[in-house]
Amino acid sequence: MQDLCAEAAVAALREGTCDDFTEVVEALLGSRQPRVRSAGVTALRRTGRHADAEPYLTDRSAVVRACARWVLRQGGTDPAPLYRALCADPADRPAAAVGLGECGVREDADLVRTLLAHPAPRVRACAVAGLRALDAVRVDDVRPLLDDPSAAVVRQATVALLPWADRLPLELLRVLLPEDRPRHQRVAAIRLLRAVGVYA
Repeated sequence: MQDLCAEAAVAALREGTCDDFTEVVEALLGSRQPRVRSAGVTALRRTGRHADAEPYLTDRSAVVRACARWVLRQGGTDPAPLYRALCADPADRPAAAVGLGECGVREDADLVRTLLAHPAPRVRACAVAGLRALDAVRVDDVRPLLDDPSAAVVRQATVALLPWADRLPLELLRVLLPEDRPRHQRVAAIRLLRAVGVYA
């Protein structure tokens, strides 16, 4: 239902049958639903507010980030340099790392990799996701994050390491299995062990 409402609102903007563009766009942008927010971001182009898409470059949702990049490009702005600047201090906008991964080049991997040690868990998790997007995961860099206190970081690290599970020492994974370990670390170890045919 929310998707239908968002589509109807955008159609009204496109057809010029809506009197208050700003009010409609703001309502879409304020939604908790990613697909509705993405409709609002896309509508920014229709209203000529390309630059207003910039805050959505670091939205939690990949579809919203993609729409923001498209709107900015339509307005003549390359989002990659914006992401690089945001990665210099991403504490308030942790998704900058994954956003750069989604639109950057392999040379951006070193910048994203530095964020694996960031004090904020969301930044670390987004950095792993950014490296995956760049196809630049290095086992030795991501492996220590299996021991991270943050469940979100460990989940991202596990997904990143699954294709390389056979390169992980079994002893390292077994250390994460005891009951006194956090559940997210134990689950990660089990998933990675099963990926190589070892059942704990």
